[in-house]
Amino acid sequence: MDSGEGAGEGAGGAARQEPGLRLFFALWPDSATSAALHARARTLQAECGGRAMRRDTIHLTLAFLGDTPAREVERLQALAAQLEGERFALVLDHVGSWKRNRVLWTGPSILPPALAALAQDLEARLRVAGFALEERAFSPHVTLVRTARVAPAAAPLTPLRWRVASFVLVASERSAAGAHYRVIGRWPLQQRG
Repeated sequence: MDSGEGAGEGAGGAARQEPGLRLFFALWPDSATSAALHARARTLQAECGGRAMRRDTIHLTLAFLGDTPAREVERLQALAAQLEGERFALVLDHVGSWKRNRVLWTGPSILPPALAALAQDLEARLRVAGFALEERAFSPHVTLVRTARVAPAAAPLTPLRWRVASFVLVASERSAAGAHYRVIGRWPLQQRG
């Protein structure tokens, strides 16, 4: 979607459409986890073809907001600050593919209760605050390869353990070089007693 330049103008000089951002909440890996995920992506790319995700774009989406007015960022940041999630370990021990959009991903075979609670609490608060979200069940995954030619072979996978200590709000910005993600807020998760 473009910035809306010229959109909304008509008879009577209606106001221009306000600027927006493409936003999502996510888990953002630390540098060691990001490196390990990127290595997994390169291995899958070598096996299946396609385009491996850049290391600086690897994440796990908690809630996708899409095009959102820029004025809503402060409200989203205040909402996120109210969440009281716990830190957890996320074991990425499964690789899968979606044929329709030719995406290869990695995810957990067991959903950590703290991740499920965080995603559910975030979604509920966003809906109550009036934000429109997709009507689909939360399916935690990290996209690793796009436009894969084939699905990965079923093979044992060395589990990758990600110690999750925070979540973020991200703006996706498009350019000729592709998508660039900018973290615009980060909130710590609580250490379990």
